[in-house]
Amino acid sequence: MPEVPAQAAILVGGRGTRLGSLTDTIPKPMVEVAGRPFLQWLIEEVSRFAFPRITLLAGYLGHTIAEAYHGTTIRGSRIEVLIEPEPLGTAGGLKLFAEHLEDRFLLLNGDTRFDVNLLDLPLHAGDALATLALRRAAPGARYGTVEVDAAGRIQGFAARSPDRSGPINGGIYWLDKAILDHIGDGPVSMESDVFPKLAEAGALRGALYDGAFIDIGIPEDLAASQAMIPAMARRPAVFFDRDGVLIEDTGWPHKPAEARWIPGAAAAVKRLNDAGWLVFVVTNQAGVAKGFFPEAQVGVMHGWMAAEFAAAGAHVDAFEYCPNHPQALEDRYRVDCGRRKPQPGMIRDLLAVWPVDAARSFLVGDKNTDIEAARAAGLPGHLFPGGDLDAFIARLL
Repeated sequence: MPEVPAQAAILVGGRGTRLGSLTDTIPKPMVEVAGRPFLQWLIEEVSRFAFPRITLLAGYLGHTIAEAYHGTTIRGSRIEVLIEPEPLGTAGGLKLFAEHLEDRFLLLNGDTRFDVNLLDLPLHAGDALATLALRRAAPGARYGTVEVDAAGRIQGFAARSPDRSGPINGGIYWLDKAILDHIGDGPVSMESDVFPKLAEAGALRGALYDGAFIDIGIPEDLAASQAMIPAMARRPAVFFDRDGVLIEDTGWPHKPAEARWIPGAAAAVKRLNDAGWLVFVVTNQAGVAKGFFPEAQVGVMHGWMAAEFAAAGAHVDAFEYCPNHPQALEDRYRVDCGRRKPQPGMIRDLLAVWPVDAARSFLVGDKNTDIEAARAAGLPGHLFPGGDLDAFIARLL
């Protein structure tokens, strides 16, 4: 099975001299965008993909980032901040903090936002030391362009020119830790010093994406980001029932070793991830209330599902479940919490905390109670008849 990505590192050490006095007292990634630090928007996006670790590689005024984030947890991702003692460039800091890096990890620029499925990038890596997320179409007047062949091998880089257009480097990389052997001592630029040499050696790959892209490094783009970043965060969502839709309903399934996937389940979730949709699971788990398995086993199942999805380049943004039932064996599970379908509580709770574009969202279930819950929450519901889930979802998009 392909590995499950375990770490995302974000380069947050830059001052941002082109932003002038805005960065006199804060590092560039902490500049305010729509009422919040840009870095907060970026971390929340990265944490959607369930990386156990998010490592912030800081430099200029790094203590401000450490005070805000070191030791915190966002959506299950543990945040650590490492501060370089002097400017080391976009590659030098990696070598300095080598012992803190996984064997393979995601690296992101802390001043750009590129809307892609982060778990898709490792699937394109093959034997490359570095795999770059490339914006397929972008003007080359501000950014240099990337020369990539039909097989995804990066051949080289071209200087920026008004006569050129994309693809451009999107500032997101899947790296093998062996890349550190190609980084010298002192200040080193990943883009100028390391990547061109890897391209010459045939050790650099690229994957093309069409998602929205913005770099806050100049005042004009920072101004544009005030509307663009919140708009990028707002997404349509699909709410999936679990048993009978994602995994077979074999009668209270609760053991990963015995679970059987619905055909096309992982592909359906990945299709939605690739399209930029949020994905949620909302499931009644009355087997807890009836004593068939402990509540903790629900978390075990969902952890297993998340790992299986991640290995396929897919992810679920949140799992919601209701363990209650009117005939529960214990009083604590015999409560009317408003979350057990056909009641809409689970869906409404997700709508309250996630930036969901409800007008474009829908639910997929295999029972009438699923559809009733969706309607009660103000969403359309679609009854899944069985078969290939990916084909079913493709028809709905």
